[in-house]
Amino acid sequence: MTTSLPLALLIVSTALAGPPAQDSVTAVLGPKAYLDGDVIEIMDITATSPRLEQGDSVTVRGRIRLDSREEAQLSLLLTQTEGDGIEETDSIQTVLVRKGQKEFTLKITIKHRGVLHLTMYDTATRKPFGGTYFGTAKQMKAISDWDVSYYLQTDKDAEGVRP
Repeated sequence: MTTSLPLALLIVSTALAGPPAQDSVTAVLGPKAYLDGDVIEIMDITATSPRLEQGDSVTVRGRIRLDSREEAQLSLLLTQTEGDGIEETDSIQTVLVRKGQKEFTLKITIKHRGVLHLTMYDTATRKPFGGTYFGTAKQMKAISDWDVSYYLQTDKDAEGVRP
């Protein structure tokens, strides 16, 4: 009976521990592009570490103004800088937004090496049409030359050119 009590306490303490604590972190904005009238504003970022790297859980709170179309999918994603580019997406990383202004909260667990971005996607074509990269100063310096003009391309322009 003495061995079952410590095991029970371990199970209970693990269940009560909950997810890792997140603290506010300072982030730097990187490459961004928006259609006229659209914008994403990041109001607060909390994470399990200020490094915003593989293994961290991140929560982004902000506001979006959507003017260029009736609705869009807003997603918090990671562009891999190393790896195969395959990225799993959880439902807490994306939200449907309608024309006008809206506040949002999106979450991600960083599973690969890369840089975070908030991107608006057309709900019909699934093509991106605006967004911003963000992260640590070091991360943003490493991608400062990335061209995000593909956010502004129409269907008649080149197909999905990405960094």
